[in-house]
Amino acid sequence: MILLQNVFLNNKLCDILINDNKIAKISDKISICADEVIDCTDKAILPSFCNTHTHASMMFLRGIGEDKNLQDWLNQEIFPREAKLKPEHIYPLSRYAILEMIKTGTTCFIDMYFHISETLKAVEEMGLRAIIPYPGMDFFDEKEADNRIKKATQYLNEAFPNPRIIKALFCHSVYTCSQKLIQGFSDLAKKYNTYLQIHVSEMQKEVDDCIQKYGCRPVELLHKWRVMGPKTLFAHAVHLNDDEIRLVKKTGTVLGHCPTSNLKLDTGQMSLQKYLDAGLKVTLGTDGVSSNNSLSMISEMKLAALSAKNKANSVSAGRVEDVFKIATQNGFEAFGINAGEIKEGKLADFILVNMNNQFLLPNNNLKSNMIYAADSSCISDVFCDGKPIMRNKIIPHEAEIISEFKRVCADLSA
Repeated sequence: MILLQNVFLNNKLCDILINDNKIAKISDKISICADEVIDCTDKAILPSFCNTHTHASMMFLRGIGEDKNLQDWLNQEIFPREAKLKPEHIYPLSRYAILEMIKTGTTCFIDMYFHISETLKAVEEMGLRAIIPYPGMDFFDEKEADNRIKKATQYLNEAFPNPRIIKALFCHSVYTCSQKLIQGFSDLAKKYNTYLQIHVSEMQKEVDDCIQKYGCRPVELLHKWRVMGPKTLFAHAVHLNDDEIRLVKKTGTVLGHCPTSNLKLDTGQMSLQKYLDAGLKVTLGTDGVSSNNSLSMISEMKLAALSAKNKANSVSAGRVEDVFKIATQNGFEAFGINAGEIKEGKLADFILVNMNNQFLLPNNNLKSNMIYAADSSCISDVFCDGKPIMRNKIIPHEAEIISEFKRVCADLSA
């Protein structure tokens, strides 16, 4: 058991008891013989973040292909460099991505990348949570679709006992994947009661090309293909019309908002407030550093709030409580994880922030400060599943993780 003493929660001092991997008790004063007692004077507790869309191993692409549109960025800069990747590169790249996520308060992420056994290894070692999907992309090759479906089935059948890791599936998009592959993966996700993620309506050209090829918009197409549902996440989902919004609402499909990536690649702005007002389930993600340059959910919250206000032309859009919720509670709930809130019975995934940090003073509204003012310097400790994965800003083996990352970057740039 771990006892947090004198910690700020909702602007009041309290004690919090962590038993095993859950928040067991919250009270003004707890008197118990705990295995560890942590003095949290001048610290506040907040739920940690859930990054619902990223490509962790793209860390070596930070700063590559700047100031290009999405298609040129992908075809001229990203795909050619990714072709150099080998499985042995993924483990150190993933560890470095996880290092950055932990330092910025994330304890769960949903990945979308390749050579996933190496990412699984990194996640397991570093102690956070992840949803690791088997990759689906066939470029409309029927044999490759069959191959991917076969291998995805094998992946889902393999036992993986770590409760912090959820196996899932992803298809890249309707412009890189065939109907056979997308429907095949969707059927597998339903059979194994797991999750499916896909890029959807990220750019207007994607929508226009889909209409030209299939006679309907991407969301309408995926509805026809029986892909939508509460265990499906559409990443980006920028260009949805009213009919598509109704389909998303009707099916309970989850949307992953990536405002920094969308603005940086000039693919558009999600109508966040419109989606929330319509009752859609929206989460928050950074996308990869190649189109964001950061994996910080703190930065992502600020841009989500500002982008919502700009898109709606209203200062009441992108409210503090809503934005903080899509970065925390909504993400965990979308993947069936009992976290994202500081309440008794919830999983002990949380961050401790220094209330004397220059960005958190004065403490008129802590969540507002976290969204609009904070950076990673505010976070002193990160816990996942009841265990510390960063204490007093220190992550185990950090120097070695950085050294290995630099070595891989040098190898890939040779």
